[in-house]
Order: sequence, then structure tokens, then C-alpha cells
Amino acid sequence: MSNSEQISQEFWERCERYLNQAMKTSEKSEFEAQLKSDPEFKSKFEEVESSILGIESAVLKSKLDDFHSDLSPVRPLNPPGKKKFKPWTWSVAAVLVIALGIFALLNTGNQNEKLFAKHFTPDPGLPTTMSSSINYEFFEGMVDYKKGDYNLAIQKWESLVNEVSVANDTLNYFIGVAYLAEEDESRAITHLEEVLKTEESVFQQDCSYYLGLAYLKQDEVETAVKYFRRSDNEASKAILSELND
Repeated sequence: MSNSEQISQEFWERCERYLNQAMKTSEKSEFEAQLKSDPEFKSKFEEVESSILGIESAVLKSKLDDFHSDLSPVRPLNPPGKKKFKPWTWSVAAVLVIALGIFALLNTGNQNEKLFAKHFTPDPGLPTTMSSSINYEFFEGMVDYKKGDYNLAIQKWESLVNEVSVANDTLNYFIGVAYLAEEDESRAITHLEEVLKTEESVFQQDCSYYLGLAYLKQDEVETAVKYFRRSDNEASKAILSELND
């Protein structure tokens, strides 16, 4: 029996609420925990998700002519700088000190990466509801993003960085999360920090959480903690608790 024959209307609507970010925090946390612990539940969810994304993609294509742009300038992306290393003067003592330091750094980094992997889940994305005032390219990229094709989503969204008909904070937020999913923390940080410049942005709390994760992945724990403390995300509190253990 296929999963589709076992999927109830109630389960379908629950998946829709999750994908459309309509769940309360407690329900979302419970849903995501079950996704991680129950393979059958995850399989059924992925079938529903695939069906919903297929419908959204088809509707997007059919509505292409209904879209128009309301362009506004946005700050261009600044590529991250390269790190510079200073030459060392070697001695036996220096070698021992450096070796011990590297061991400690690698051990800390390994723990931080484990903590990142444990808590990082990409934002579910926005519902691709059609409107004549919504930018087609942005939501076409959103379909790619929700399918897990983050590179393709980034390509489409970055073409809108200088010509955008969606809010600047929205575009930067999702590009940032997509880069983080692609393990490019530097570019993720560049975009996510732009979001925080918009004080009224609805992404302030979640953006702080993802910035915390990005800095944690880079082993900049002090900066990571600063951002986790700015977020009311339950996962932020959990990470802070684990960092204090």
C-alpha cells in the first residue's frame, strides 16, 4: 500500500500548516521532532510536500503573465574578504604550544559543528500564493528552495538583488538561509546581517537564530551567543543551554 493511500485529510492539512508557517511554536517543534525520529512519518510528509510543491509550480507557470515588478534599489552583495595569515617563527616550544592550541581548536570546532548539525533546519519557506503584485521570479525561486535546490534558488534570487519587487529583508533572509544550507557561512552572514538593519522586519527573531548558527559553525562562539540571546526561538534557548553545560 502506498503512502498516498494512508494519508488522511487531517495529516495533509497539518503538513500544509507546517509548510505555510501557520503552526504555533509548540506544534512546530513537535512536528519537526517527529520528522527526525519517525521515518514513516517523514516519508508521508515528503509525499505531501512533493504534491503541494508540484501544484504550486504548475500554478506559478500558469500565472506568469499576471506578474509585474515594482522595482526598488537594494544594496549589492559584498563578497567576503579573504583571511590573511602571518608567518611564524618556529621553535620547539612554539611547536608544542601551537600543536596543543590546534588540538583544542579542532576539538571545540568539532563540538560546535555537531551542535550546528543538531539544530540547523532550513526555514520552511513562504507559501507561494499567487497575486498580480507578487514577483514571479522570487516565488519561482521559493519553489526551488522548498524542494531543497538551494543553489538554483540563490541564482534566481541574486538576480533580483539590484532589481527587486519583494521586501529587501525577505529576499536577504531567504538567500542567507539558503547559503547556510549550502555551508557557505560567510555569504549567509552577509545577507542575514542586512536583514537586522530593518528593525520592523518580521524576520528579526529567526534571522538572529540563523546568524547564531552561522557564527557557531565558524567557531565564533561569543558572537553566536550574542545572536542567540537576541532570538526568542526555543532552539536558541536550547543551544544556549547546551553551550553553558
